[in-house]
Amino acid sequence: MAVGVDTSKWKPRRVKGTPAAGFRNALSIGVITAGIITGLIFHFGSFTTNFRKAWDVLYEDPIEEVERRMLIASTLSSKTGDQIREALEEAKRIDRPEA
Repeated sequence: MAVGVDTSKWKPRRVKGTPAAGFRNALSIGVITAGIITGLIFHFGSFTTNFRKAWDVLYEDPIEEVERRMLIASTLSSKTGDQIREALEEAKRIDRPEA
């Protein structure tokens, strides 16, 4: 290193411990706080009721999808694990005549 060069005035290699780190932390806390407050106002505010009703329509399944799920659920037999095991054991029995 050259004689007479003051290295204490050089730029820091890390942000930690500098005024930029404090600003970064304050900015991030401000953004997170603003997001939380906005979400709480939107969720619990009475003046956003109509907007939320209009927005919730986008999250509902179409009637065709609901009917398809109901059809699938009605055709599936709801057997417990014990009932399935009994059916498997019944199928393995030798003395049972094959249908």
